[in-house]
Amino acid sequence: MRPMGRSLLMCAILAMLAACGAPAPAPQDKEEARAKGRDTDETVFDDMIQTQDRARAVEDVTLGRKDTVDAAIEQQEGGGTQESR
Repeated sequence: MRPMGRSLLMCAILAMLAACGAPAPAPQDKEEARAKGRDTDETVFDDMIQTQDRARAVEDVTLGRKDTVDAAIEQQEGGGTQESR
């Protein structure tokens, strides 16, 4: 009876541990996840991720404007192919 008692005790402990587990996560709206650019649920890092996304967007705009300014400077210099000596 001793092995039978141990196995019952182990089953009871496992049942209690399973009952204490976290519930399954709720399914996320797929369109919302795609809008955020990822397939995961919201995390504690969402604020940092959004900050990085905004910084990338600003960088893209800045680089686009830089290309425009560079082209204008080159045009004012006469094409930039001649060097003054």
